[in-house]
Amino acid sequence: MGFCYQKNFSNPTLPVDEARFWALVRAGKWNENIDQYRKTGDAALKRKLPAFIFQATFDETTSKAGKKGAWRKQAATRLTGLVVMDVDHIEDPRGVFVKWNGESLRDWGIVLIYITPSGKGLKIVFKARLEWGNLIDNQHQMAQLLGVEVDESCKDASRMSFVCKESDILYLDKELFTYENQAFSERYTALYRDGHSQATRDHSATEIRTDSATEKVLKSCSPLQEEFNGMPVSEIIDKWMQGVNLANNRHNTLVDLASHLRYVIGKNPTRITEAVMTLPWVQDLANEGEDVVGTVRSVMDFKYHEHMPKKLREAVATTSQLENDNMAQQLWTWGEEIEALSDDFPILRDVCKGLKRNQYASALFVSGGFMMTLMTRCRYRFYHRPEELRRLNCEVMVIGDPASGKSFATRLYKLLIAPIIAADRIGKDAINAYREQMKTKGANKEKPKKPKVVVRVHPARTSNAQFIQDMVNAVEEVDGEPMQLHMLTFDTELDNTLSIQKGGSWIDKQSLELKAFHNEEDGQAYSNMDSVIENFCVTWNFIYTGTPLALKAKINERNFGSGLATRLTCIPLPPTNFEMMSRESVVDCESDKRLKEWGEKLDRMKGVLSVEKIVDELYDWTARRMADAKENNSKAEEMLLKRCAYHGLNFAAPFIVMRHWDQMHHDGAYYCGEFETDEVDWKLVELIVNIQYACQRHYFLAMAEKYFDDQMRDYAANVRHSSKVVECFNRLPDEFSVEDMMQCFSIAKANVARARISRLVKDHYAEKVGDYVENGTTKAVYQKTGKAMC
Repeated sequence: MGFCYQKNFSNPTLPVDEARFWALVRAGKWNENIDQYRKTGDAALKRKLPAFIFQATFDETTSKAGKKGAWRKQAATRLTGLVVMDVDHIEDPRGVFVKWNGESLRDWGIVLIYITPSGKGLKIVFKARLEWGNLIDNQHQMAQLLGVEVDESCKDASRMSFVCKESDILYLDKELFTYENQAFSERYTALYRDGHSQATRDHSATEIRTDSATEKVLKSCSPLQEEFNGMPVSEIIDKWMQGVNLANNRHNTLVDLASHLRYVIGKNPTRITEAVMTLPWVQDLANEGEDVVGTVRSVMDFKYHEHMPKKLREAVATTSQLENDNMAQQLWTWGEEIEALSDDFPILRDVCKGLKRNQYASALFVSGGFMMTLMTRCRYRFYHRPEELRRLNCEVMVIGDPASGKSFATRLYKLLIAPIIAADRIGKDAINAYREQMKTKGANKEKPKKPKVVVRVHPARTSNAQFIQDMVNAVEEVDGEPMQLHMLTFDTELDNTLSIQKGGSWIDKQSLELKAFHNEEDGQAYSNMDSVIENFCVTWNFIYTGTPLALKAKINERNFGSGLATRLTCIPLPPTNFEMMSRESVVDCESDKRLKEWGEKLDRMKGVLSVEKIVDELYDWTARRMADAKENNSKAEEMLLKRCAYHGLNFAAPFIVMRHWDQMHHDGAYYCGEFETDEVDWKLVELIVNIQYACQRHYFLAMAEKYFDDQMRDYAANVRHSSKVVECFNRLPDEFSVEDMMQCFSIAKANVARARISRLVKDHYAEKVGDYVENGTTKAVYQKTGKAMC
């Protein structure tokens, strides 16, 4: 039978033979990921690794996307007879392995031992013994032989084991590749398919208890990597501890801290214990005999208030300020990554000319927004509804303090959008001439006919009627089909735009802003003569620069639920911190010339972009982030994540097209062509999507968390508590008699109970399944149908 592996979450599992196994553990790409993970601790690197599933293979099923394959689903499990066991938090894995008797490993049925990607754990694969029980039962027995502790999270048959490096394999028996235990599979496969993976016997008597629970945690504690709203819990604890006098009562301090950590870690005593055990004074307590594990468990039942305690709230707020400093540092890091990509994407040097590295990210997104607008005649297919051809859409806001260097956006606008501005001049002149004629001839019968023109660039001060009229008019035939071209609004003062939107004819553009991101359909049917009656798709890209106060006025707690936040690309500009801008002694006209030339070229692009590989990578990236959100049980992270992949592709598309420009060919006046994306293209996309997600969390995560907290609180306040009838019905056993009904519903008379049962039967909540005789009396037996009573 063998075992299998999964390249990533978006691919089904594939069988592993000896050749495939060695190819995976020797692959330079995965070896490099493991080395970088050990160096940086970035869990995202580990999640990119393929993973073995030693315990099971899987029958063919269909994924949510409709793709058939051997997907890693517990319900499709077919056990192999192999068991995998993790031994975590080991400082010297090779030293631990040396202590085990090499001669006994084969006798114990062990077929593989390797060091895990973290470098601080061991993975043991061995043959299951039917007499030991199921998978987790076998782990407990093997743990007893090896003198280690079982990780209960490895009990499922579909559990993955990330690949290792060949040099980290400590022991291998080639029977690994051919072993199968049919008897074990027949005994337990059906149970695992039904979700029954818990132990079948009590192992408390066989567990090794050489250390107390506290000592075990003390030995395994590692640097704390918990996060709350993107902030390291370790830093929150540091802020919480400021001003605490440990000379008074360390036990009470531990109780208070553990109680407060429930609000940022969750009511998980194990994780809270691991968190507090990273503190030296708690380790001292443990060494002095304090039962830290017991103390932490004792606070789990303390009253849990609706809002976090003041002391913790202040610690979180202080740490949040540190996170702003972290964002400032992150901007420098992104700038360095953008600079490193400029050899492959030379246009980045022209885009970022005259800026500091921590401003490069803003320039990347602003230029990307302008250039995708030039590529309005291009489309692509995405993993969500792939049958639909999508457009390149952007809604960008560059946020920085006054005089923080936002003027670079104006330079990019004038150079890149020059072709559209020039084309608009024809339409504007025609409309202005028409209006002059109306002044002189409007009262006469020879009233001039209003010309139908195309004007695509609009200032913030544009009426709804004019904007929609121009959007409806901006239609061009592309490859034999009419295509509505993108409108563009650029404004250097978001504050000014917001004040204009409060009244007048620009009011209420939010509907258009929301629908523009996915080009959703809108329409208008007003009775005034100036308004066109028409349905239309909203094709509108807008780019603003503004202050943090302006962003707060645009997106705040009152309107957060509209969904605009996830459609926005909000990029911070750092404060200047009294630094002068770089003085340029030589005027670089060549840079501006190149930008204008690329603007003209991109304005002549059309066709469907061949970015299927990028879309696949984005699906995998999103799946990994979604797994993180699920692990954090964060609906806020899920919400902010969902549209990130669109941003990654839309902003990268122009740069990718420019990199592959030599592959383009002419089709009349337009450029089009097929091109093959590669790892270099993905590096840019990955950088963009990582920046987008980080900035979403920076600006909107706290708001999103509050949004869902308020939603749950409002729901709890409005939800109708279960009626007495429902509560009594739920207490009934699945099979019940009249006596059960009398007891659960507190009914004194049997005839009243029978009447109640009769109503349940008529409403299909229960049915009669038989009779039984008790003391010579025949009594009925009823069964719940499974229909929930509400």
